[in-house]
Amino acid sequence: MRAAIIGGSLSGCMAAILLGRAGHDVTVYERSKSGLVGRGGGLTTSRKVLDEMKSRDLIDAEFPASPFDILRMCKRTDDEPYLGVNPLSAAIDMHCVHWGGLWRNLVKRVPSERYKRGRTLAAAQDLGNSIKLVFEDGGVEDAELVLFCDGYNSMGRLLLFPEVEPGYRGYLVWRGILPDCEVADHAPLADHPRYSYVSIKGSFVSFVIPSIEGSTVPGERTINWAAYIPADAGDLDHFLIDRHGTRRNGTVPSGEMRDDLDDELKALMARELPDYYADILAKSTGNQIQLIYTSELPGYGKGRMGLCGDAGMVVQPMTGAGVFKGLSNAADLVDALAGHADVPTAVADWSRRQTAVARRMLALGNQMEDAFIWNTIDLAGATAEACRAWWSRSITIPGEFSYFADIDDVVLT
Repeated sequence: MRAAIIGGSLSGCMAAILLGRAGHDVTVYERSKSGLVGRGGGLTTSRKVLDEMKSRDLIDAEFPASPFDILRMCKRTDDEPYLGVNPLSAAIDMHCVHWGGLWRNLVKRVPSERYKRGRTLAAAQDLGNSIKLVFEDGGVEDAELVLFCDGYNSMGRLLLFPEVEPGYRGYLVWRGILPDCEVADHAPLADHPRYSYVSIKGSFVSFVIPSIEGSTVPGERTINWAAYIPADAGDLDHFLIDRHGTRRNGTVPSGEMRDDLDDELKALMARELPDYYADILAKSTGNQIQLIYTSELPGYGKGRMGLCGDAGMVVQPMTGAGVFKGLSNAADLVDALAGHADVPTAVADWSRRQTAVARRMLALGNQMEDAFIWNTIDLAGATAEACRAWWSRSITIPGEFSYFADIDDVVLT
């Protein structure tokens, strides 16, 4: 079967590898003319997901990650201005990886002649027995299956479900990175904290990732941080107008943020966060802004076309489910194609299964959003017992894609 994959990032590479090994004739079309390059940032997933990727030889057996087994819920206080107080901790099985390192590991398993760079899709037409693909360079291709792996702003999602528009969730994430060699005290970096703020809604997280070369040695790693900050829909121009005066659509990438906005947010976080993390933010440059949206879809495919990874349902990034989405969508599609005689029937069955799992992800995201953005208990003033009760009623743990452990693994500190 001729399969076309639109987008050559993480999910696109996973799908290409697995479909190719299943005997399908796979071609990846990536719009970037050069190799995809991250800016040194990382992503979070679970050990279970990484182990599954290793067992399928999607990544090297020794692929590096920075593991964390405790989430520390913290808040700055007048008595503890350096790191704040930590009244509640929860067991996690979170592994943090370098985005660029992960992509390199995946793409080297895609035959170079099957990975077409500089090909931007302009249109897709369902001809019944095949899909006609028209590219911006004038080229035309034909495929029996088209899998859109083209990210949050997916053309495929718009094509298949034009009636669904992502909904803004009322907050943004301001992200940055810093080489850990620029921090004198490395001890706090062994933790994965989530800080609630002193006087506003929202929260802040931090974790370290290996270097692009795979080093996990202190002094050679990268600190990743993310500040979730409420922003009214009417005020978004203030956050989305870049350093050139252009209003961006949802994201202001690294290097394009206005200096005055970056300084404003650093001053805000200096008041809301412990000194240790405020200093990390103060040293970080090239930061970026992303508005948080979600969308619920009626399905993951129609006919001979499907959605994979971030091209599917848009869920809150704090779930850490991005790698799982790409892996499970691709692996399940291979199984569905093997179990059905024709592509449309396979896609329909696969779509039902992916939709059910994605709705569970979205439900987890909504719970995390409520607990960590809008209705966090006062971590500085509540008793330990009250903190545990709040946690127990706030989060329902879905084990297959979450890095959280069982709800009983809550530690009062």
